[in-house]
Amino acid sequence: MNTYFNNHNHTTDSNLRLVDCINTPEQLIDKAIDMGLMGIAITDHEVLSAHIAAEKYMLKVQERNPDFKLALGNEIYLTDTRDNGQKYYHFILIAKDAIGHRALRELSSRAWMNSYVDRKMERVPTLKSELVEVVNKFPGHLIATTACIGGELSQLAIAYKDCIEVDDISNATIYYQKIEEFLKFCLNLFGDDFYIECAPAPSNDQIRVNQILRSIANVYNIKMTVGTDSHYLTKEDRQVHKAYLNSKEGEREVDLFYKYAYLMSPDEVLKNLTITFDNDEEFASIVMKNSLEIYNKISRYSLFHKQDVPSVEVKEYPKSYWMTVNGVGEDNPKYPHLSQMLHDDDIQNRYWVNQCIEKMYELGICYSPKAERYFTELEEEARVKSIISEKLETNMFRYPNTLQHYINLIWECGSTIGAGRGSSCAALNHYLMGITQLDPIEWDLPFFRYLNEDRVELGSLILILPSCKKRL
Repeated sequence: MNTYFNNHNHTTDSNLRLVDCINTPEQLIDKAIDMGLMGIAITDHEVLSAHIAAEKYMLKVQERNPDFKLALGNEIYLTDTRDNGQKYYHFILIAKDAIGHRALRELSSRAWMNSYVDRKMERVPTLKSELVEVVNKFPGHLIATTACIGGELSQLAIAYKDCIEVDDISNATIYYQKIEEFLKFCLNLFGDDFYIECAPAPSNDQIRVNQILRSIANVYNIKMTVGTDSHYLTKEDRQVHKAYLNSKEGEREVDLFYKYAYLMSPDEVLKNLTITFDNDEEFASIVMKNSLEIYNKISRYSLFHKQDVPSVEVKEYPKSYWMTVNGVGEDNPKYPHLSQMLHDDDIQNRYWVNQCIEKMYELGICYSPKAERYFTELEEEARVKSIISEKLETNMFRYPNTLQHYINLIWECGSTIGAGRGSSCAALNHYLMGITQLDPIEWDLPFFRYLNEDRVELGSLILILPSCKKRL
């Protein structure tokens, strides 16, 4: 029985920047299983947000379908520059494992951080130089394909063929050199994890492209694989998808490209691929078999983990820096949590407590009549944070350390900043670290409004940034 792994599929998360797809992750998975596919890759248009929902659903259906694999990927826009007016070529990346997914997240973050508007649309390209940098950082953990007819290889192949057909040898040579350059780039970067993708769409354009791609694959000894570029589930849904694409202002072309952009059964893929390869069913079967090679390279891994707090680099205070200021010391049980943190092995904990005590010293609090009230409050905050840290198996003291770091950056770049969650002002440590500007002791603000041991959760503080003159 012929089956295949479909390396190119979209979900409703591809609608982030433009209307594009009507498949939910759950529908896509269910339909692929019903059709007898070995697996699918979710490759939305420069967005990874469907991955969690898809993985959660796979946990429900995996036991009944142990051989089916869900791969997580991204259809990026691969370019040389971020210039306006250029073509934004499609390119598929699929994570083999958790490390590969980390690479996907880093690449996607870079694309969005450097987004810009071109021709009235937000653009989120990945530079080839960035792809090289990240893949070399995580070598061997990503699979790449040339994507659909909107990919650079397909576009160059079409241009080359057009030149050949009109005897324009000069420009044909230029396009041939560009094809060679692009393939060398991909092969050097991905090696055997690079595949030429073809679509099982028996349209005139796709037949022409598939035959050119087959010739290129033969010359460079690169395996071809199949992706249906699914934007809707079955051919019966085509009119619904067409209406959806044209539900906004203006008319979009939906027939030539999207006519075959749906999830296909193995038999339908074999039939349509055979047509695109001059009725060569044997080669169509080889392409489907190649897709199973990708299937075998995908490891089962999970994106789920316990809550964690990111950390930033902080000043390393020596142990026992303050020793016994106002009774906070190694042998004094009056403030046991503060005392222990001054000698803690964790640099983040030592930083937090020393920052707070240094600020109290600077404000003249440490040896004042009101010192005990401040130290008692800070001890309580340390106690609560320690309890929640243990229950969440993370370090709650990293959170204010990280907040302080980014708030300082925002102040330094010339912007004003404010806290959007009022209860964050009830935390003395926030005030002492410059995160908030209200003294909760002076204003009698109770800390339990912000955090307490009965509500086991990460603290939160929404930052409001009216403006920033310089890029962080």
